Amino acid sequence: MIAIDSYRDTLMSKTTNNNGSNNKNNDSSDSDSPLHYLMWFRRDLRIHDNTALAALCERANEDNASVSAIFFLTPEQWQQHDTSLVQVDHIARTLPILAKDLKSQLNITLTVQLCPSFSDCIESLTSLCKDNDISCVMANHEYEGNESDRDEQLSEQLAKDDIEFVRWHDQCILPPLSITTNDGDSMYKVFTPFYKKWRHTLDVSTIQTHDAPSVDCDDKIELTSSKNSAHTVDDIKAFSEEMLGDYQKTLQKEDSLQHIDIKAQLTAARDAYPAGESAACQRLDEFVADDINDYDVSRDVPHLHATSQLSAYLTIGSISPRLCYLQASKVQEKLHGNDGDNEDIDRWISELAWRDFYRHVLVDKPNLIRHKAYKEETDTKVSWSYDDDDFQAWCTGKTGVPLVDAAMRCLNATGFMHNRLRMVTAMFLTKDLLIDWRLGERYFMQQLIDGDFASNNGGWQWSASTGTDSAPYFRIMNPFSQGSTHDKKAIFIKTWLPELKDIPASTLHSEDKMRKALAKGGDFANADYPAPIVEHKSARKLAIAEFKKE
Repeated sequence: MIAIDSYRDTLMSKTTNNNGSNNKNNDSSDSDSPLHYLMWFRRDLRIHDNTALAALCERANEDNASVSAIFFLTPEQWQQHDTSLVQVDHIARTLPILAKDLKSQLNITLTVQLCPSFSDCIESLTSLCKDNDISCVMANHEYEGNESDRDEQLSEQLAKDDIEFVRWHDQCILPPLSITTNDGDSMYKVFTPFYKKWRHTLDVSTIQTHDAPSVDCDDKIELTSSKNSAHTVDDIKAFSEEMLGDYQKTLQKEDSLQHIDIKAQLTAARDAYPAGESAACQRLDEFVADDINDYDVSRDVPHLHATSQLSAYLTIGSISPRLCYLQASKVQEKLHGNDGDNEDIDRWISELAWRDFYRHVLVDKPNLIRHKAYKEETDTKVSWSYDDDDFQAWCTGKTGVPLVDAAMRCLNATGFMHNRLRMVTAMFLTKDLLIDWRLGERYFMQQLIDGDFASNNGGWQWSASTGTDSAPYFRIMNPFSQGSTHDKKAIFIKTWLPELKDIPASTLHSEDKMRKALAKGGDFANADYPAPIVEHKSARKLAIAEFKKE
């Protein structure tokens, strides 16, 4: 048997400051000053199955130490990273719930502090540790470039004061570097063999959640922090909402986002995604109880809402991917025992594996964060278009291609897009319009409530054929036939394009019929909807020619 903890422990040890801090901590236990540890929350806004939190609480109880927690609001960094308003709102709604749970269940007080950029976090956290006599900080790894650089700089800074900074692998079910090719040195470049080995590793392993014990220390230490901070549940709620409001005002000044009804988008996202760990766990329970057994068939039908709808919670860490995997595995075992796997459950588990895969790829190829293609040789030979009119037509859902336009209007209105539609819209932008995938990647990050760099970048490069699993000549979806296959009665299309409600589905799923129907003298010439801005068959030939260039 392979214990998953062995991976975790091995990789964690590489990110611990070996500076004698443990000896310092043990010596200080005999002094009048109690030990004080700090949990730094990032994209792990939960108390259950939080690896760093569990490890810190266990250690605190061993050392009779008190524990405080910190979360930094970083509006300048949000803007630089194109973080969507709906995702910031989701975080803001989650923080007071997290603060309440930490206090009531673990005896830990959360402080939320304004820290505009990641570089500011280094100084702020260093000062926080000094002012509060903190000897150990724990956090869970973040794999993106700016985040990783920030952590390395902080580690060096804290080490100067003999303060431990320990990071744990928590975002993935199996951490980066644990799944490699058979030579043991290389990261897989294609998902399928990665998935086979990932699944086999889990099948022969013991995997369990890591729940934090309540901190026993009776010493009540109030965390001294900057004026731009909040400590109580009510103050955290008010402070987070204030920062959200400021960020909203900033985004409203962006010319490229003027077509978005921000208030309506926020309302839709709040209705669709109640905040907090309990809400996330409830959604998981409902999915595995009601929908997972039809997932393989129903997941590609956009109007059914047959997917788990957990991605927004996974992105900010209000639920752990391990818990998702374990729940699905339990259902599979209960239903099928030793009789074999269930295709629907396997398909959903494979989506969790895709999430791991793209994070593993990012660790292997850190230049991805700098707008580099996974396959630069492919990316550089394509003469990408930067036509602003075409791009704006795509962004606003006015391309004349019903399924693409419906998907984009859904995204703009709700902050969410169905996974099948993400592929359709991405391939239309990069193959039919030949627009640089980086523009689409950025736009999705600006709108998606579940946007995270690894998955978003991986998905866009997969669609653009510049990433892993590259297949440029075959990965060109016909958006009309995709509509016919996955939205046969045009229910989704007509929901988001009411101006097409009277046009038969058979017409909406045919480019030729659409052009005739919308042309002068056509049956629907008066419809307030444009003809397709590009002819798919011709665009496909052009795209293939671009990718074939030497």
